[in-house]
Amino acid sequence: MSDKLKIALFGFILISSLLFSIGNDYLSNRFTKPDEKNRVINDLNTEGFKLIAESEKLELWFDEKNYSIRILNKESGYLWGLVDSENLSGMNNIWKGIASSVLTIEYFDDNALNYLLSISDKSVIKKYSKLENGIKIEANYESLAIKLKLYIYLNDDHIEFYIPYESIDEKGNFKLASIYIAPFLGAVRENKKSGYIFIPDGPGALIRFSKSSLNSSMFEKRIYGKDYSIDNLREVSDLKASRPNDFLREEPSIYMPVFGIVHGVNQNAIFGRIISGAEYSSIVAYPSGVISPFYWASFKFIYRQKYLQPTTRSGNGIQVPQKLKNKLDVRYRVYFLTGEQASYVGMAKFYRNILVKEGVLVKKPKSGNIPLSLDFVVSELEKKVLGFNSIKVTTYKYIEKCIDYFKHLGVNKLNIFLEGWQERGRSGNKISKFSFEKSVGGKDGLLSLYKKFNDNDIKIYLVENVTKVTQQQININKEAGTNLSQSLIYEDKNNRDLWFFRSYYTNIKLSSDYLKEKALKMNELGIKNLALKDYGIKLYGELIVDNEIYRNQAKELIVKTIANISKNTNISFFNANDYLWKYTDSIINIPMNNSQYLYETDTVPFLQILLSGYIEYFVPFMNDGFFSKLDVLKAIDFGAYPNFILTEIDNYYLSKTPLWYYPSTKFEDWKNSTVDIYKEINKALKHVRGFSISDRDVIAPGIVLVSYENGVSFLINYTENKYEYGNFTVLPESWILISKGEDKYE
Repeated sequence: MSDKLKIALFGFILISSLLFSIGNDYLSNRFTKPDEKNRVINDLNTEGFKLIAESEKLELWFDEKNYSIRILNKESGYLWGLVDSENLSGMNNIWKGIASSVLTIEYFDDNALNYLLSISDKSVIKKYSKLENGIKIEANYESLAIKLKLYIYLNDDHIEFYIPYESIDEKGNFKLASIYIAPFLGAVRENKKSGYIFIPDGPGALIRFSKSSLNSSMFEKRIYGKDYSIDNLREVSDLKASRPNDFLREEPSIYMPVFGIVHGVNQNAIFGRIISGAEYSSIVAYPSGVISPFYWASFKFIYRQKYLQPTTRSGNGIQVPQKLKNKLDVRYRVYFLTGEQASYVGMAKFYRNILVKEGVLVKKPKSGNIPLSLDFVVSELEKKVLGFNSIKVTTYKYIEKCIDYFKHLGVNKLNIFLEGWQERGRSGNKISKFSFEKSVGGKDGLLSLYKKFNDNDIKIYLVENVTKVTQQQININKEAGTNLSQSLIYEDKNNRDLWFFRSYYTNIKLSSDYLKEKALKMNELGIKNLALKDYGIKLYGELIVDNEIYRNQAKELIVKTIANISKNTNISFFNANDYLWKYTDSIINIPMNNSQYLYETDTVPFLQILLSGYIEYFVPFMNDGFFSKLDVLKAIDFGAYPNFILTEIDNYYLSKTPLWYYPSTKFEDWKNSTVDIYKEINKALKHVRGFSISDRDVIAPGIVLVSYENGVSFLINYTENKYEYGNFTVLPESWILISKGEDKYE
């Protein structure tokens, strides 16, 4: 069988797969399970604790023996706290102290080995003093010569933890690595209570409480992803996920600094949010059976981590801690939620309201048919016997015909993304230049396309990636970023047979400057739509000696750059961290699954619920892998719009380009399926465009009821059997629309 026939056959199988389901996939952790409705019993008390502060809704209690806290929710009568000193069986003495006290530090000794020590340890000299609305704790880890201060403030519906950077004092050889604040607040032993931990892994993940199992690993991810200026990017694979890094879709990231713990769905919950210090923080979550018999989750505030210190010119070295600690003032709030707010849905709505008040999320009136996202690759680099040359993938004239095709079939709302419009294409364009690839129509062809079609219904975006680039796109010695090891910042794929298995990360100052210059030149040509890949979502510093830009400073630079560009340009992002949402027109490739670690029991659309009605979002490319009917239903479930990557030429002719790993992108092969999928999703979501998700309930395995603020609800059936719901019948692997009690399904 010829290579061309193999590729064509695979493309046919891929398109055909949309007609079929994948068995009981809805029972996997790619979907959401029904909640248990068991009532939760309050098993803590305030015996041995002192009342420190009180607000209208909360009381803060303190135990001066173990330096433990309890918080009473006066509305519900539910008492939150760390692990009771009488409930510490199954842990060693170190972890007993961590579980029952409000403060734990991690430190490096002079051999670069790291250890944990809680404030309850007898070696720690500590004292506390009452404040008007809280307490100040002074901790002197005398044996380590490390001192710090922790403030706990009680507010109306939350407590706030605060550690000023200036309060941290280090005198000796021991160095502060990280800090945990009340890490076991809300911890649950095995399945003693019904509920779960919520973590914002991709769209969102739950870790449901159950009997201790064979879990051998825990969850830890940096907020906003890896810090490329210090983290090791050349690891073989992520051992916790046991997955290589050669996938078309990257492993989900953490886009916002929040987590939650639920004690009884719609009963009691805590919701944690970092106000300051997120750039140097991780979210950690431990299943029962790992370290302790408890489920617990917390933020980890990182002051130092190890990096590779070179000892030879070849790049070999040793792992040593940072000499200078990261500069962060820690501010971390814990909100206490009850009733309908005590679930991942309630938390998402609660957080949404906060972001609306802060001006991060702003309503932009939308209604009617949803947009269809089409990502056209215009040109790309092709490998030759000697070097590379650009290959014509999709001409502007052909894109005009594609748009006319969709309009003729009644698909009038289109977001068109142009990749590789620059000279030398998608993977070869010099990011410092503003240029046009002549073989596909050049500047005149692009402007003709833009002026002919760009209007209120059709938006044409130029795609830019000035951040994660190939060696063909930059002068690596002058434009690539520098990490703490004083090496270039790059990332290798496990499979070195891939085209451009190595990606470089551009100096953040240069990439920001290039972006501003390009946006200005676009505006001069009358182009007002820009789509960004990797810029802002990849958060890293520039650590060349004597000219450092630290991670928190890089974030400030990114926000300033995007805020400036957004004044005259609509910006869409291929995923976006929370500090970019204020300036975001839409989000492309929004994650639809969590990392699928074994201990993650559910995928939930926390991110989608949060953004719904404020920022429009699109699924990852529907034709970059086996996409089933269940995924179409999931798009409706999550309120996500369809998205395809397309080319004019057959994939066979892309076999010597970086696009070789896309199985099927030819427009002629996909045009019918694209319309069919769009119309199915639009049939549902056109009724709720511009409105926020107000509720989501898994009423039975594979049966989901999603409701919107305008009174419209969808009942989605992922199963292979019909489902009876009141007077309605939902066919297998189908959905119905319910509006004000009437069945509107066509």
